[in-house]
Amino acid sequence: MNVTETTVSIQIHPNGSATWLVTNRLTASTADLSTDPETLDHIAREATTSGGLPNGYGDEKVEFQSSTLENNTVQIMFRDPNAANHHFGVFVVDYFHSAGLNEGRILNADSVSIHGPAETVVLNDPREFAGHNHAGDDEHPTVTDNTLQWDSASTDGRWAVVFDDVYLTFGEAQTGSFRLQAALTMASLPIWLGNIGSFVLPAVFVYGLSLTGVTVGARWAVDTAPDTDRLAAIIAGIGGVIIGIAASSLVPATLAGLGVIYLVVGVSAWLRPNLLRSVRSALAVGFVGTIAVGITLAGLDGVDTSFASRISTAGYAMAIHLPLAIAPAFGLAIGQTEESNSARTTVAAFAGACTAVLIAGMVYIPFDARPFGLIIVFTVGGAVFAAFVGLPLAILGACQSSTGYIGNEPQD
Repeated sequence: MNVTETTVSIQIHPNGSATWLVTNRLTASTADLSTDPETLDHIAREATTSGGLPNGYGDEKVEFQSSTLENNTVQIMFRDPNAANHHFGVFVVDYFHSAGLNEGRILNADSVSIHGPAETVVLNDPREFAGHNHAGDDEHPTVTDNTLQWDSASTDGRWAVVFDDVYLTFGEAQTGSFRLQAALTMASLPIWLGNIGSFVLPAVFVYGLSLTGVTVGARWAVDTAPDTDRLAAIIAGIGGVIIGIAASSLVPATLAGLGVIYLVVGVSAWLRPNLLRSVRSALAVGFVGTIAVGITLAGLDGVDTSFASRISTAGYAMAIHLPLAIAPAFGLAIGQTEESNSARTTVAAFAGACTAVLIAGMVYIPFDARPFGLIIVFTVGGAVFAAFVGLPLAILGACQSSTGYIGNEPQD
């Protein structure tokens, strides 16, 4: 007894559950099954609860409902209680989304159709995300109102394949793109939060430890009282060299951001020292530096755009350079702490610096995909690198604290 044809029909209900109807057409005799319905139920129950597409989705188990046999055709019905989430009026179905693992899906049936709730339509164009392993354009899924359907036209036994993680969305016909994007963002939010917990928070912790070394260096600089004008000129010069090298494509263009921050801070401290003599103005200089980073990197090729689907390239570049931008203010605060012996200032400085790294990490990691585990090497390594290259900026800021300014206002 063999299966000659299989069709799958999935009905999404307004409460987020789904009813599956699987139809298998058989060859040869089905007398054994027709005389023993309990055996048919047992086989059907095992098939629906121990494998297949719905297995493992959500915390709730698939519920077997019925199985029937008539005219060599077996129909199996079961219910998935957690097939779709409802966000901003949009039903988001995650059957083709592997929680960010990018595993893909093989549709091992001759026909697979998914029907949205009544009075909804398919909101995302299937031709944007669905493909077959060996299929032409005419074999892509078709859309009719609230139904999305794959029909296998393969003659070599190959099934339809959805390669990438995608959501199926259903909603009102007048649903705007902003609301659709908001719903997709909410659907992927747990993946992003998981990435933050796994890959960003450890980097923030390591960065906080690294700041103790930066603090020692900054306070040592205050005690040795170096020539701040010369230090500022050196930092500005290094920044210009880095930008030139990056523009020549000898190093990744993202390193130009480091050069831009060095150049902006160094020139500011050299020409207008007062700009780095209060925490508020030092933060303003850093903010100008981040804007300059975005403008500079927007004009260079090879910018890392791993977060391009959620934020513009310029915004991405600005965010990941925040730890460097606030380094002068951190050094200034640490220098002021040395003079005023205020633990509160130290805590605020550490909290602000760690928040900057947290923001940079939140932008850096993928939003709706689980990155390879070794990415933690890059997040933690990047945090240590940020502390290291931020040390000269922190020293420059700390040296400004010994010029008679305490807190955010000059002292007479």
